Amino acid sequence: MTATKPARRPATRSASPARKTRPARTAVSKTAARTTKPASAAPRAVRAVFTPLADGQIWQLGEANLKVEMVGKLLVHYKLAKPNAVRTPTSIAGITTLVKFMKKSKAVLIVG
Repeated sequence: MTATKPARRPATRSASPARKTRPARTAVSKTAARTTKPASAAPRAVRAVFTPLADGQIWQLGEANLKVEMVGKLLVHYKLAKPNAVRTPTSIAGITTLVKFMKKSKAVLIVG
């Protein structure tokens, strides 16, 4: 006895509005495509160059100061505190993470 496959049902279309069709492509010769120049974009604004982190730098981030203690290959040891703070803890973060945070906080180099 062999098993019979059930008959395939036709695909049902949803009750959505009719499909939108693409507009017809216009024929453009290859030479015309080469001679047309793209619209010139506005000149880009020059970005402020961010000084690479180095030992002993002090950056101002709003009301707090960030003092770079030691820069390694991937990590940075730093202290982040208000200017007159005593006994501030040393924190560790990745260089890229700290640079992103400093850019977002609009850090200004004070010493270094």
